[in-house]
Amino acid sequence: MIVNKTPKLDIYGLTDDGLVRDHNEDYISWELETGLVILADGMGGHNAGEVASELAVTSISDALEEVLTPEIKDACDMDFKEAVHEAVVFANDEINLHAKTHPECSGMGTTIVMTLFHDDTVIFASVGDSRIYRFRKGELKQVTTDHSLVQEMIDNGYMSEEEALNSSNRNLITRALGIAEEVQVDVSQTDIEKDDIYLLCSDGLSDMISDEEIFSALVKSRKDLKKASENLVSLAKEYGGHDNVSVILVACK
Repeated sequence: MIVNKTPKLDIYGLTDDGLVRDHNEDYISWELETGLVILADGMGGHNAGEVASELAVTSISDALEEVLTPEIKDACDMDFKEAVHEAVVFANDEINLHAKTHPECSGMGTTIVMTLFHDDTVIFASVGDSRIYRFRKGELKQVTTDHSLVQEMIDNGYMSEEEALNSSNRNLITRALGIAEEVQVDVSQTDIEKDDIYLLCSDGLSDMISDEEIFSALVKSRKDLKKASENLVSLAKEYGGHDNVSVILVACK
């Protein structure tokens, strides 16, 4: 019995140092065969951010490897949402353990966004302020919520969306992997439709360009994910490239 009937997908990803940082702390990964797509944006001194982001991605992939193996029995009883949640929690444990045994990595952490496509659905998971967008029938929608101080202030009515764009606190996140023993993970599931496009990105993209500009880039190059990815990264760099920039585009065929 097949555990994970992956829909037909096209996937392309790109990560770039940007114009200010001297190294890249983002890490991206995708598996076309299983529909697992992951993006992490690391943070921490002594280049530990890149350790955290890579460890997060590899830990999640390892934790889900058996779950996504076609030979697993009783597929109908598999709770994929719970499996995704547990995989992210496992990644948090692995980052904390590594930091404890490697003092030079103390204080490291990472955001995470991921998708798992199976049958006619997609599961989203997120921790931090990296984002997932869905482009469907001419409409762009952010499907994750930023775990940031600014977003909390918007949600509580203390700040408008316009004020948030210029806030000096916009990069202060309230959740990340590796910063505490326990982590709260947002996990959701929804149906997919033919011609959907999903964008996973680090804040190096979303801080530099507006949702309207992301929408325009996808409209112009929606049939060419490589070109669309390159255009998005180039635009973020054109506007300053203050951070590492990472994007992954997934098209449902």
